[in-house]
Amino acid sequence: MIFESLSQQFNFGKFKGSDLGEVLICQPSYIEWVIKNVSGNVCAFSDEVIDEINLIFPNFIITQELFYLIKQRQYEYKQRQYEYDNTEDEYYYEDECYRDDFYQEETYERYNGSYAQDVMGYSDDDIDTIFDGDPLAYWNID
Repeated sequence: MIFESLSQQFNFGKFKGSDLGEVLICQPSYIEWVIKNVSGNVCAFSDEVIDEINLIFPNFIITQELFYLIKQRQYEYKQRQYEYDNTEDEYYYEDECYRDDFYQEETYERYNGSYAQDVMGYSDDDIDTIFDGDPLAYWNID
């Protein structure tokens, strides 16, 4: 998750369900701990949120070390998001869709031991579709 505003809620940790702004008011040291210890894959802060924090909470000092860690967490988050966004595309070939959520793995259980499956390599679904469920009908293929 990346915090885009002070009103965005934590979805992890001891302040789960609390707004970022609320946490900055009641326990600002927790935000510093999050920046130092929680990876960008779980939590990052946008530049806009950092600007808001500087404006509204001037007592919360963002040191050079914290600033560097914030930038590192942003990079980790963006890298993870890029990898996630691009994994879906690798399953598309030409006009056919091979996405994970549509693809069913072939089974080789029901007709195990038949010539059509063991020698010719047809799956259970192939035998059901092509041979109408009769593995002995393999000889009738043109």
